[in-house]
Amino acid sequence: MVHDQALVEAELDGRVVAFRAVIVNVLPAALWLGLVKPDSLLGRLRPGDPITLTFRRDESGMVAGTEFLSHLGATQSRLFSIEMPADCRMIQRRAHLRLDTECPIQYTVVSQTASGSAGETGEGATRNISAGGLQFMVRASLRESVSPGDDLELRLAIGQDAVLAEGDVVRVDDATDVGRDGRPMAAASPPRPPRTLVAVRFVSISESAQDRIVRHIFSLQRMHREGPLPPSPVRSSAGHANLRPR
Repeated sequence: MVHDQALVEAELDGRVVAFRAVIVNVLPAALWLGLVKPDSLLGRLRPGDPITLTFRRDESGMVAGTEFLSHLGATQSRLFSIEMPADCRMIQRRAHLRLDTECPIQYTVVSQTASGSAGETGEGATRNISAGGLQFMVRASLRESVSPGDDLELRLAIGQDAVLAEGDVVRVDDATDVGRDGRPMAAASPPRPPRTLVAVRFVSISESAQDRIVRHIFSLQRMHREGPLPPSPVRSSAGHANLRPR
């Protein structure tokens, strides 16, 4: 179990926060973990705060509930201990409806591959997303992007929430001269800036993160069916804020 990686989720101010951690020590009643990257939010956790762990296990995942015990070290931003989970259960990856949507995404290459060194980072925007994976676009050429088989850490922004997951790159396509409908576009002069589409299959994602993705998809479907809400009337009478630009 030592050196196993886990997604760690907790709640701060009513919002779920997620960290990627590695188990560094196993004790009879506790696990010691270290964040892959220091995060100041870790310092806000307190003894007794509920914690959810999700471990990657081949074609499925393993999830466990536990409690935060204490920080380890002076910085309170990297090392911590949690109560040894009393029970773990297996969860299967779920296939869900995939929907076109544009959300900011950041990625870090976790595995060492022919495409580059572990630790390389990039950012882009999703083209479509489901609870089982997503496709995103980066403004880079194929040779400067990731490659099939790369293992990525993903941080996806959905509204005010950040979803953390790990995924395998299953396909990489040149999208420089491809429209949003997937059809080739006529060559341009001067040439268009390079773009690459990256398809990723989630291999480690918590149930709560999947639920946030599903809720986002359902929200988009509802908006598509019902259309945008009409703008609220602007009122400037006493007791009401005037929202007109000054």
